Amino acid sequence: MPVVVRLAQAARRPAMFPEQPHRSGDMGASMGRSPLSCLTLGGPCRGTVWRMAGAAVPQSDVLHVHLDPAAALEAYAHHRRRFGEEVATLDLEALQARSRCSEWSVADVLRHINDVDGWMDAIWSGCPPPFTAFDPNVTPRQWVEAGRAIPDAEVRDRFAIATPTRAAAVSESTVERWGLPSLSPLGAVPWWMSALHVFFDSWVHERDVLLPLGIEPPAVDDETGPVATYLVGVAATFASRPVATVIAGVRVTVGDGPPAVMPEAGVDLDETEVATIIDALCGRGSLNAALAGYHATVIEQYGTLAELLND
Repeated sequence: MPVVVRLAQAARRPAMFPEQPHRSGDMGASMGRSPLSCLTLGGPCRGTVWRMAGAAVPQSDVLHVHLDPAAALEAYAHHRRRFGEEVATLDLEALQARSRCSEWSVADVLRHINDVDGWMDAIWSGCPPPFTAFDPNVTPRQWVEAGRAIPDAEVRDRFAIATPTRAAAVSESTVERWGLPSLSPLGAVPWWMSALHVFFDSWVHERDVLLPLGIEPPAVDDETGPVATYLVGVAATFASRPVATVIAGVRVTVGDGPPAVMPEAGVDLDETEVATIIDALCGRGSLNAALAGYHATVIEQYGTLAELLND
C-alpha cells in the first residue's frame, strides 16, 4: 500500500489492488523514497477541496472523487462487519479452498488483508510501514508465505476479532480526520481517500474469498456505488486522451486538471451489473462483455487497467 508514485507512471502495476486471478504479484508499487516523505504529518492534506452540503471534502492532486465521505465510510464499515461475520463461520476445509486468486487459498487472502490492516494502522498513525522497500510482485507474496506459519484458524480468528474495532474506527471518524495526510496507490491523499481505497480492496477480496465457496456476497448500492466510483476514477488516471462519459453509473471526466468522478443522478443500474463491471475492471471477467453497449473508445481506455491487473 505505501507508495508515492502515481499509478499511471510507466507501465507499473497498481499498488495494493486485489490479488489477481492469473498472477502471484499483488497490491503494491515500488517506493521511490520514504512513503511518508511526501506528507506533512499532523496537518491537513494539501490540495483542493470539494464542498458537499456545506462541508469541505478534501481531494488529492491526482484524482477528485465526489462522494460523501461519511456515507462511503459507513458503507465500508458495514461491508467489513458482514465480511467478518461470514469469515468467522468458515471451517478448516473452507479456509484451505482455492480463492479467486490462483495462488492463494481463502486463508491466504485473509492473511493478506490482516497484513494490509497492519500496514494501514502504521501509516494512519503517522509511522513508517514495517518494511523499507516494497515490490508489488514480491512483498505481499513474501508476507503471505511467511504468514503461513500461523495456522489458518488463527488467521481467520484474527480477522474476525479485529473487524468490529476496524469498522468502528472507520465509521466513527470525524470530519477533521478526513483531511489528514495519508497514502494510497495514487500517492499522497487525504485520509478518507486512503480508507476508500482499502474499502474497494476489501470489497473485491470478499468476493474472492466467498464466491468460490458458493456464497454470494450481497451487492448493495450503498457499497457498489462508492467502490465503482473510486475504481472508475483510478482507471481514469490511465486515460491517454480526454474522457467524458458515464460508466457503471459513474460520471467520469478526464481533461484539464485531475480526473474527476461522481455518481450520475438518474442512472438506474442493477447492483449485480455494477458488481460485474467492478470485477471486470479488476481482471476478473471479460471487460468487453461487462461493458457491452459502451463505445469502443471507452472500452479501450478502461481496458488499460484491466490489462494491467490481469497481466
